[in-house]
Amino acid sequence: MERWRGLKDLVQDAVDNGSRAVERLQKHAAKLPFDLLEQIPPISAPVRGIRLVHDTMVSGVHVAIRLVNRVAGHTIDGVLFVVEQHKEPAGTPGEGQGSATGEGDAGTATRESR
Repeated sequence: MERWRGLKDLVQDAVDNGSRAVERLQKHAAKLPFDLLEQIPPISAPVRGIRLVHDTMVSGVHVAIRLVNRVAGHTIDGVLFVVEQHKEPAGTPGEGQGSATGEGDAGTATRESR
């Protein structure tokens, strides 16, 4: 179970860090065009507003990605906990030897008939 938790943590960290990196790259890629357009006096004010909207939307999308990632991580933690609680210990009746093949019943019947 610890391996599953480790895998979940690894994927969750990758999504979180990847989202932060992509957010930075998207804002950085848009910076130069916005900077150039803001130097044109008739459109500088609207461009500043558009940049604000752009940056806010990019941040909002990545906040949502990280939020869903966090919720998914908590959900998986809960599922792993429930699975772990319902897992039968090794060697208990109903698991492993005899029960699936019927060997245990045949052996009991043979001993009883003697």
